[in-house]
Amino acid sequence: MYGIYDDIFWWQAKKDPHTAVDSYIRVLREHQSEYYDELDMFTGLYGGRPVGERQDAIKSLGKRPRLTFNIVRSLCQAATAKIAKHRPAVSFLTSGGNWSQKRKAKGLDKFIQGQIYSTKAYAVAQKAFLDACIVGTGVIKVFIEHGKVKLERVRMTELTADNMEAETDDPRQMFQTKRISRHVLIEKFPDLKEKILEAVEETLDSDGETHYSDMIECHESWHLPSGPEASDGRHIVSTSTVTLLDEEYKRDYFPFVFVRWTDSPTSFWGNGLAWEVKGIQVEVNKLLAQIQQQMHLATPKVFIEETSKIVNAHLNNRVWGAIKYRGTPPQFFVPRPVSGEMFQHLDRLVNQAYEMTGISQLSAQSKKPTGLDSGRALREFSDIESERLARLTKRSLLSFLAK
Repeated sequence: MYGIYDDIFWWQAKKDPHTAVDSYIRVLREHQSEYYDELDMFTGLYGGRPVGERQDAIKSLGKRPRLTFNIVRSLCQAATAKIAKHRPAVSFLTSGGNWSQKRKAKGLDKFIQGQIYSTKAYAVAQKAFLDACIVGTGVIKVFIEHGKVKLERVRMTELTADNMEAETDDPRQMFQTKRISRHVLIEKFPDLKEKILEAVEETLDSDGETHYSDMIECHESWHLPSGPEASDGRHIVSTSTVTLLDEEYKRDYFPFVFVRWTDSPTSFWGNGLAWEVKGIQVEVNKLLAQIQQQMHLATPKVFIEETSKIVNAHLNNRVWGAIKYRGTPPQFFVPRPVSGEMFQHLDRLVNQAYEMTGISQLSAQSKKPTGLDSGRALREFSDIESERLARLTKRSLLSFLAK
């Protein structure tokens, strides 16, 4: 049965649960390969990589760089600069409290501010918000290490969830797969050194040759309790060869903060700006490739009749140069490189991309509208422009403060 290993679920395994976890994650990722290909495609669009073309193909272009207009990158950076610039904070207020309670509230304010700055929360949140713009969902992991609260931005390619559970808003299990140096794991779990060294990670280089890496896959798995009194919650850290940590998990939530650009009605994961303008970006890339090709071909030509006796050396760029000919004179022709309709279509596509997402092209280009010179006029324009993004801004701030 799907999701069961040796007739039991992975969180019910008593002996060697790392084997069940590793097998289950591989099955899930194989079934969801198209989803991870989409994540790679959206990241590639942000980086300027055409759809369906790998990075090694880009390098092979050599001295002929491709002409691009990266709408996805422009939109994502504009949205991040406009929304992720906010710095939410937690404040403790007293209502009718005495002097001691007010002093305690001020102390808690300072403590929270210190935690925010020590964990670099704002910088991590900006990276997660940019991920939400690109792939739809940004993830921040909250954990305790060496007695201190830590925040870590998690890439969506590291997370795995059951695709049936991900169709709802309440998945019960989550996996994070990350490549970690085996020496770091040995430092954290010295008693399991031999088992950690047995894990082998094979990688292929650009020449197709296999070599062994010091980085190995480490899985961290969570299963939420089925109910308030249930004892089936479990937290496991493992590799393909050994279980590093196995403990009961009592919380009813995962240690992640999820930030989404837009909610998907059919999935736990969100949709990003790259998903919204993917079709337009692909069409823009095709148009720019055609324009570049036509511009390279549209060089001035000289038509010379075969029977005419014209010296090629006389065809030069001298001012008032003389061309001697006998028979038919040469004809100079400067072709029209690109039709105006093609440029108009390109402009329509670019404008449509900005209109669809609610981000003005002026904001993306750091320009102000013509005629708006006073501070009050600029503030009014900013408020009108931000109205469509207000709901997203509030949801992002609440997600950031949720943990």
